[in-house]
Amino acid sequence: MIRSGGSANDVSGEKVTLLVQDIPEDPMDVKLRSAVSVEKASKTAAAPTRILFLDGVRGLAALLVVTQHSHEYMQDLNLGACAVDAFFVLSSFLLTMLFMKKSMKLLARSATYRKWAFTLVDYFSRRFFRIYPLFALVAIVLWILPDDVKRGLYRIEKPKDFSLVKVLTFDFDQRFFVFWTLPLEISYYFFIPIFVLAVLKLRNYWWVPFIPAYCWVAYEGWNTFRWSHMGLSAHAPTFLAGSMAAVIFVKLDTWMKMNNVRPRPVVIYAIRTLECTALALLLSLSFQGLFFNWIYANIAPQTPGFPFISVLLTIVVVIEMILPSSLSTFLECNALRHCGKVSFSIYLLHGFVIYTDTVSNQSSYYDRMFSTYGLTMLVATVSYHLVEYPSQLLAQYITRELAKREILGL
Repeated sequence: MIRSGGSANDVSGEKVTLLVQDIPEDPMDVKLRSAVSVEKASKTAAAPTRILFLDGVRGLAALLVVTQHSHEYMQDLNLGACAVDAFFVLSSFLLTMLFMKKSMKLLARSATYRKWAFTLVDYFSRRFFRIYPLFALVAIVLWILPDDVKRGLYRIEKPKDFSLVKVLTFDFDQRFFVFWTLPLEISYYFFIPIFVLAVLKLRNYWWVPFIPAYCWVAYEGWNTFRWSHMGLSAHAPTFLAGSMAAVIFVKLDTWMKMNNVRPRPVVIYAIRTLECTALALLLSLSFQGLFFNWIYANIAPQTPGFPFISVLLTIVVVIEMILPSSLSTFLECNALRHCGKVSFSIYLLHGFVIYTDTVSNQSSYYDRMFSTYGLTMLVATVSYHLVEYPSQLLAQYITRELAKREILGL
């Protein structure tokens, strides 16, 4: 109704405020809405941003393992040992980096013990489904195959002693062929959360224990004999070098972003000089010569076994993470990245290809070469899509379910 003395336009121009009494929401509705938002966020979290050039490094390492086990190409070198060390370093580096970033967020939010428990369950479930399904499938296939085939394809000297239960539980005497690296990596997975939390607990003094730790890594690398089919203690310095490099990268990257640091040209030149020196030493150790023949002889003790490349590799990786160069661009090529994506299948399955009579008995060198690498890539790609990728999807599903249960309090 319009008051006398006014017009309809005057009334329409007035601001009218409606006071509506708030109706409290059901707590379960709030939790369900939160769970929906968490599910959307967890889908993004389940597929973290990939560091592309590290996929290339992993792919190159997988191809070097095939080269070493072919018993035909570059057999005067031990590139397979370098590749295994690269796998160890990359695994410890990436997992430490990811868990450290996650832990820093949880500490900043003063997360409850329950949240930490869900985080650890998610961490271990991802690691389990990344490795164990394909490993178990290969072990079962070997168990079914005749003894002669076991001996030929997977270099099992006493196939009658093959025990499926012992293989699946990583019994030391049943770590055949390439199986020996898996229990080492899985054992180190349990150490990473302890290592990360200890570093974060030290706050600004995190670097203090790194000084004696690097001294120990260098001493072990120079003086200790390491070979395949040894326990974790012999290869622990390699894993530790990757984890310490991850901490240094996270700390340095966080500091640079918080302070908006942009290195000056002279600093960049110094960093590139360090990277090139580390890369030159890495290649010289891997190929047992190069700059050691061209410039100066190797001063390190000439011990047999795996070459000591872990610290050099971490220097190159950390610098490329902070200041990418043409090296990381090269390693990001699609062919190497694809090899990196299917590297675990290449690692476990290449013996089924290169040791078959159809491939190894070919008279032509080039026929054997193309068959070795081409069929290995084909088998690994099929294995990835049939076994590895579904396992990763299952791990992502578990991550989303854990996020829902954590929010809903189940």
